[in-house]
Amino acid sequence: MHITRSAPLACIFLSILLFANPCVALYDFEGLAFRPAAQGEVVGDVVTAGEFGLNNPPMECRITIDRAPDWARIYCGVWGGTERYSGWAQFTVNGRPMERITLHGQDDIMEGTYCAGHGVYWIAKDVTDLLVPGENTVTVSTSKGEPGNKIDGRIYAVMVVAAIKKDGGDATRYVVLEGNENLHGEGWSGANPTRRDRVEVPIGGIPADGVKKAELSVLLVATNRGQPDYILFNGDDLGTTPATGSYLPGAKDIGNERSYDATGGVGVETRYVDKESFDVTGMVRENNLLVFERGRDIDGDGNISTIGATPEGEDYIHPVLAILTVRRQGNSAAPALSVDSLEVANAYAGGDAAISAVVRNTGSPLSGPVTVRFMVDGDLLESREVTLPPEGWMAIAVPWEALEGTHVISVEASGKGALTGKADKSMKVGTPPDLVVSVGQPVRKESVAAPHPTTPFPLAGLAGASVLGWWLYSRKVRAIPFLLASAVIAVALLAPIATAEEPGKFVTYTLPIGIRNAGGSGTPAFEVTVLLDGEKVTVLSVAGVPAGGTIREEVSLYAMPGTHSVSVIADEKGVVPEQERGNNRADARFEFP
Repeated sequence: MHITRSAPLACIFLSILLFANPCVALYDFEGLAFRPAAQGEVVGDVVTAGEFGLNNPPMECRITIDRAPDWARIYCGVWGGTERYSGWAQFTVNGRPMERITLHGQDDIMEGTYCAGHGVYWIAKDVTDLLVPGENTVTVSTSKGEPGNKIDGRIYAVMVVAAIKKDGGDATRYVVLEGNENLHGEGWSGANPTRRDRVEVPIGGIPADGVKKAELSVLLVATNRGQPDYILFNGDDLGTTPATGSYLPGAKDIGNERSYDATGGVGVETRYVDKESFDVTGMVRENNLLVFERGRDIDGDGNISTIGATPEGEDYIHPVLAILTVRRQGNSAAPALSVDSLEVANAYAGGDAAISAVVRNTGSPLSGPVTVRFMVDGDLLESREVTLPPEGWMAIAVPWEALEGTHVISVEASGKGALTGKADKSMKVGTPPDLVVSVGQPVRKESVAAPHPTTPFPLAGLAGASVLGWWLYSRKVRAIPFLLASAVIAVALLAPIATAEEPGKFVTYTLPIGIRNAGGSGTPAFEVTVLLDGEKVTVLSVAGVPAGGTIREEVSLYAMPGTHSVSVIADEKGVVPEQERGNNRADARFEFP
């Protein structure tokens, strides 16, 4: 397919802003990465309130605040039951219903809706202008019980997060991150199991000097007691081993369906949900790393077991929210502007390109607008004055008529009394990019346990057959044929268990892939999709490939030994403007040893 140069710039800008906007979400079984929903500083506190534990709608949360918030956001988690059905959820704030949110499952594209796994939803809405001094009530309803509704519709949690000023208080720097990561073991995503054991979340722009107190709060849904999981902050394990339950030495269980117990104490029962807070004073740095792990291979057998008397990890768990607050003595010295996510789309000779970036204020509030300057090779391309919204960030894009050659793109943000932020990017502009995909022979690494069945049907069948047999017996129908029939029903219904647990092991393989840019211009960020036997098993995020450059990745796959087909597709969504897209895909059949 050949590119056309008549696509409206508005479409380019829209695509850029969709990718840059931290609040737009698409469904992904493997999870949606954490991104800042808000960041900044307030002379006062960041306060939270919530109702936690899976329950039928409606679910209500109350919060009392002294004054109107500088920034506020409400959240709820909804269990869909499957990603294939649609339904709805709706917030009501202080008696005022907000617009209904359609839950599309695997087709989800709604702003502020994060759907992952088999229909686990995390939903966010800004309510800065809706909360008032005094008591506030937030209620969530869903389509559960509505005629024709198919989603489960129960609610995991409803929560409020707000930045509130306080007279004579200390300055509190904060970062609020939201997403919906799906950490899971083998066998949870189809015939070809995938596995996600760990996710890393960087948190930057944090003052490390003059800290009086630093606190990290997290929310996990789809938790399960008795199955260990871990949270690390800058390399240190957080929390303690729960007071009750049987665990291997050194194991921890942050997501144990009891909130506020991860650092000691009995906590509060919160079914399938965990809200925890950790004192990280003395651990915080300017650039921090938060890590979630679904378990650890403590016995060294290559697996993270999830069954038995002392399992090693969770079957699956969804981190959805993280809040880092750092309180310092007195007021902060200044606002602190930063620029990130610098991207250039359609950057080939003669193309209608667009430069985009995200401008953030991670310091104290600004007293005026921000001047954002876009420069090419040191020359001003365009200057804009913007007012950052309460959440403290804004995505901005400007057009650029790209000229052939190597250029340095710069974006600078400045404001009255603020530390200046800047980002640079060097790129070559020539003929359009041309992504070429290659794939190599998979290499065997280790064996993993065969996936266990996820359906409750066999157990339900056993229960049903047992009830039938008992009913027949208790009704004094003791004829041998009736009892034999009951036994046959039980065997038939139990058959799926034997089938699902037949001997055999999945093996971990690494699949080498290469993405070469044979064109004369660099590419923006794009995704690489990997399929095994026609089933999507992973999606890689690529920051971009320079003209003439190549990136190489080792992709982990889980499969039974034997012959399998593999497909690797670069830029399936068509983000990169290419002269030829026929070589964006590589298909092969390999013997997996």
